[in-house]
Amino acid sequence: MLRSFSLLILCILGITQLLFAQNAKTAGIHTETVKFKGLDRKYMYYIPQGYDEKVKLPVVFFLHGMGASAQIGVNVLGPQFHARAERDKAIVVYPDATAKHWNDKLGGSYPLTDSVDDVGYITSLIDLFIKDFKGDPSRIYVSGSSNGGMMTYRLSVDIPEKIAAIAPFVSSISNQVAEQFPKAKPIPIIITSGAADTVIKWSGGPFRSTPTARFLSGDENVAYWVKRNGISKKAKITTLPDVEPGDKSTVEIQEYKGKNDVVLYKIINGYHQHPTLREPGKPLVSGKNMDYNSFERVWDFMIRYKK
Repeated sequence: MLRSFSLLILCILGITQLLFAQNAKTAGIHTETVKFKGLDRKYMYYIPQGYDEKVKLPVVFFLHGMGASAQIGVNVLGPQFHARAERDKAIVVYPDATAKHWNDKLGGSYPLTDSVDDVGYITSLIDLFIKDFKGDPSRIYVSGSSNGGMMTYRLSVDIPEKIAAIAPFVSSISNQVAEQFPKAKPIPIIITSGAADTVIKWSGGPFRSTPTARFLSGDENVAYWVKRNGISKKAKITTLPDVEPGDKSTVEIQEYKGKNDVVLYKIINGYHQHPTLREPGKPLVSGKNMDYNSFERVWDFMIRYKK
């Protein structure tokens, strides 16, 4: 009797685990928590329609900014990234930082997370989606905003072998990272920065809230990447049509072509904002460029690269 009961329990557990595994891979948004180095780490992810475990899919990671969360990332990027995920059949992953801040190696910018192994955590998620979701190891991409952009830069030197392309928003590589890794592995990169950003200033220097932390200027950041990626050609410079004159900003594009491209979208008079097209009936936002959709541009840039 006891043996029969034990077998019944095992069968129930097995069915429950199977149903969970199937549910975890159904189309749409999912939320999970994993234990990593003693901490409960939350992440969210999007599975496209028609997901097939037998087909390897690209995996796009987005790292939220300071004070934000994975949920905010889903809310802000979801409409654009998920539409692209359906078109290209890709998985989108939104990890959550601890204390709403990534250990970006900026140098003392946020002591609460200076000892948190975020590189290890994100590496474990990359491995999880490759192993359990059949993510394509040659098509792993990372984008991030502000502090998430700084973390993206850090990942580009700590685990460059795992990443095919990166897309940092409103951020710059720190002096500390640039000096320690001047010859890190080349990676295609698309940078989106506001020339009038008062948080991550185009002129570089100290971080606004923590003077001890420093980062490269916009021009120095681009120069670092051009050198790191071994590009010798001069930039092709173009300007996007000013479709929304009321936003009082324009977009200059610098394209440095090579095996590993470097592309800069410099938002003239742009603040610490993500450029997006203005929705009908919606008001203008101070310092926010509305001449193009930056989320769609960075997706299209990243997804074409393979390691």
